[in-house]
Amino acid sequence: MKNIRYWVAFISILIVYGIAGENKASNIHGRDDLPAEPPIIASKADTISKAIDKIIHQAHFNGSILVGYKDYVLYENAIGLINLKTNDSLSSETPFQLASVSKSFTALAILMLVQDSLIRLDEKVKHYIQEFPYPTVTVRHLLNHTSGIPNYFKLAAQYWPKNKPMNNEDMLVLLVKHKLRLQFTPGTNFRYSNTGYAILALLVERVSKTPFDEFLKNRIFLPLGMQNTFTYDRQIMDTLTIALGHRSNRPNPSLFDFDPVDEVLGDKSIFSTPADLFLYNRAWTTDILINENLRKEAFTRATLKNRKVVDYGFGWRFKKVDGKDIIYHNGLWHGFTATFTRIPDSEITVIILNNTNAHVSTLAHQIIKEITPLLELDHKQDNISAN
Repeated sequence: MKNIRYWVAFISILIVYGIAGENKASNIHGRDDLPAEPPIIASKADTISKAIDKIIHQAHFNGSILVGYKDYVLYENAIGLINLKTNDSLSSETPFQLASVSKSFTALAILMLVQDSLIRLDEKVKHYIQEFPYPTVTVRHLLNHTSGIPNYFKLAAQYWPKNKPMNNEDMLVLLVKHKLRLQFTPGTNFRYSNTGYAILALLVERVSKTPFDEFLKNRIFLPLGMQNTFTYDRQIMDTLTIALGHRSNRPNPSLFDFDPVDEVLGDKSIFSTPADLFLYNRAWTTDILINENLRKEAFTRATLKNRKVVDYGFGWRFKKVDGKDIIYHNGLWHGFTATFTRIPDSEITVIILNNTNAHVSTLAHQIIKEITPLLELDHKQDNISAN
């Protein structure tokens, strides 16, 4: 059944991309450590594969995509080019910048230290980072984007040399030195904050006494088997085969230059692949890294002091689409766009990574709308059998 599905998908891609002379495409059989064929009939798998192929072809998609059902890979594909000017082809193992999808890793790291009794969610950040200039801000405020702390991007643009890398300690020094006013009283409003998650990464370093990149590698990436996942390091980036971020797609693509804040971690700058991110999904659906109560905390909407509920938890956003609850996070940074989107009730996961500023969240919703009816019957039957 697996061979039938992939040969059908492979032939359809040859027709769509090969004959037309456009971007190269290949359906990937998947890594050995990913779950095998889902328990659905071959005809349904073929239909799903063809539907997704059609959606991404119409979007002129350049990037990497994985669609999962429960713990199974339904569809995996790498389409197009690493660099649109050199015509280097993407593969399923080509890492992409995750941009703000990285925030869920930061939240997970914090929760692991909460589980280790080293961090308390409602403790003031200043308790752990003494020089932190905002004494009323708590760890929870940072996780929920309700802290009101200012944007470090503006400080970096104004006061930091253009060719000098900045790390999280450097970012804190800027905050301490310039001590801009809070944008609002912590807990009274929601304002998306890259600074908050960069501070959380620094908090992980201070509490664990381990560099943030090493913490992620040793306690998240390696335990989950994420073989192609790492954090940005300017010293080694030129030695790696990674996707490059473009300002636009053809006909006149251009690459982004080095940005000093690329090496500030926590808010962005994790590189990964869809296959690795599907492995990472287990961190949020099983007890493999944190217990169920902490996962529920992460998936609980923030509540402001005026009782207003915000559609953000810890590193995850929430919304309803066609009446279905969706847990997701998107990312945008220097030509890279990313989405990690899950429908918990249907157990569908869509991971899309792109390096040409594509609207990947729109693609994810189109895919979900197309394939959900094909899978819901199986999902309902499985639930009946389990009961």
